Amino acid sequence: MSHIEPNVSALSWFTLLWSVCCLAFLQLAGMYPLHAAGEGVTRKPVLLVLGNTVLWLALLTGTLVFAWTELRWTTIVVVAGILLLFIPALFQVIPLRFRGGRAGMALAGAILIAALGVLGYLAAGPIGAHA
Repeated sequence: MSHIEPNVSALSWFTLLWSVCCLAFLQLAGMYPLHAAGEGVTRKPVLLVLGNTVLWLALLTGTLVFAWTELRWTTIVVVAGILLLFIPALFQVIPLRFRGGRAGMALAGAILIAALGVLGYLAAGPIGAHA
């Protein structure tokens, strides 16, 4: 495995963080446009959608910076591509009540905040090691 990617720990974290990014993207894509047209359509939680979008953008940026600094670019492309292909199948398994609505968006926000916390911990790791 070391011939493919020497930093297996960073690869594992990238896989987890990229999976969260992909799942959040699929959920957010289903929430736009914010003002649905038509009768009988439930009102979308606009503030939760916008908040989760900001959290998703921060996580996406941080994950890509983390990957760029820790992994080989070929590893990033291959792993991100494979996950991007197979994550939609995992998204379909998630119950509908967690894919939309207030409860689903709140849960997604909590997961995005936790993932950002993990990313912050990973980014602070080398700084704390030198102290």
